[in-house]
Amino acid sequence: MTVRTAGPRDATALRSSTRAAVGRPDIVPIPTGSGAPTSPRVAHPASPPIARFIELEIEARKCADLDTLRFAIANAPGKLADIEQALLFEPAGDARFTATRSASIGKLDRQAPVVRALEALLRSAGQHPTAARLKEPQLLDLARIARDMALDPHDYPRPHAVWLPITSRDGHLRAALLIQRSTAWLPQQMALLMPLADVYGHAWAALAPHNAGAWARLRRFLKRTRLVTLLAIAAVAAAFTPVPMSTIAPAEIVAAEPMLVTAPLDGVVSEVLVPPGSWVDKGVPIVRLVDVKLRNDVDIASRSRAVAEARHFKALQAALATAKDQHDVATTKSELDLADTELRYATELLSRTVIHAERSGLLIYAAKADLVGKPVGVGEKLMEIGDPAKSELRIDLQVSDAVTLDVGSPVSLFLDSDPLRAVDGTITRTSYRPSQAADQQLVYRLFATFTEGERHRIGLRGVARVSGKTVSLGLFLFRRPITAVRQRFGL
Repeated sequence: MTVRTAGPRDATALRSSTRAAVGRPDIVPIPTGSGAPTSPRVAHPASPPIARFIELEIEARKCADLDTLRFAIANAPGKLADIEQALLFEPAGDARFTATRSASIGKLDRQAPVVRALEALLRSAGQHPTAARLKEPQLLDLARIARDMALDPHDYPRPHAVWLPITSRDGHLRAALLIQRSTAWLPQQMALLMPLADVYGHAWAALAPHNAGAWARLRRFLKRTRLVTLLAIAAVAAAFTPVPMSTIAPAEIVAAEPMLVTAPLDGVVSEVLVPPGSWVDKGVPIVRLVDVKLRNDVDIASRSRAVAEARHFKALQAALATAKDQHDVATTKSELDLADTELRYATELLSRTVIHAERSGLLIYAAKADLVGKPVGVGEKLMEIGDPAKSELRIDLQVSDAVTLDVGSPVSLFLDSDPLRAVDGTITRTSYRPSQAADQQLVYRLFATFTEGERHRIGLRGVARVSGKTVSLGLFLFRRPITAVRQRFGL
């Protein structure tokens, strides 16, 4: 694929051009301002090539970032020679090159037919056994290369091209400039373009990120000092350091042995008579259920009893000494007894529509708005009555964070209202099966008592650190990955 590389004849032409430019009065002065020019100054057309070369070199040194440098590289050949097209390509892996800049165009269209054809040719050339020569500057006959690679040569109307790789000092290919025109190139033109590629390679290396180089230097330093070996030994030793297995879970201070206030019958909550967090005495009404149907049932049962009583009284007045009359009296008496029973039942249900506090204590529930208008069933929990002097800690431990815990395991509580102080406690009981929490997560319920004598207000929340048995530090750090691997692959 290579037509000709630059040789001694080109270097001789470069030295001749340099000697001819010394002392010439038509070299345009180069501005000395700082910063990368957004519109590079071009020398007068009458200036010799060496003057334009020096101006391009100074322009490359003033580029502030890689994007400005790419623009300068793509437009540089037009200031040194007559060209028809110049494209900047950058390696994209897998022997591919991607066009990133074009001369005199602000934004390159990579879907253009010419660009796609050149990328296809470079991809084929990169997979050729001579692909290593792409790191060398050379003249290319694109039409002939296309025929060798089984491509259509008509896709390359400018067959005479110059390939200028831009490499760093370690030989890493950063980019490459492909310059095309319809006529053949002269050695004098190559003599200026080849050194320009070295200038841009130096500028590219200066502007490129140095993270990779710093990391390489760090690795060499660690290798020289054998610090890696020492760190590995320390890490292995630390992995067997015994530490307590612990986890963090949300916690809340709740009443110890609270009395549950439940719905005595099916119905709808009509009114909550006591606000949350208030003290209630035994026998005080706290909740009222909707009683429209039950009051009507009592009225109907009362009227039915009156009818049954009237029938029984009539039967007694008309009673004769016959067996039939005695039978009517017995029947009406049974109907009266049934009406009495129905009336008592309806009255008892009506009395249950008002729920009373069965003991004195603190009324614990969230808000009235959560209960008013809520349909409830028999036995459904509405609220709690607890003793503020008796509180305990409830911990909702997620199933994925479950560790082996025993009664008496230590607990440290960090309240949201006092995060700088830890409250110590011990576990008193645990649930053997997970239950569903308010956020629809399966959790194990743990209960703990406080070891200190101070009281804590019921309803305070925070996070608790529960500690289990002692394990190695390696298992403590990698418990979840190990669990995931074993559950996924059964190892």
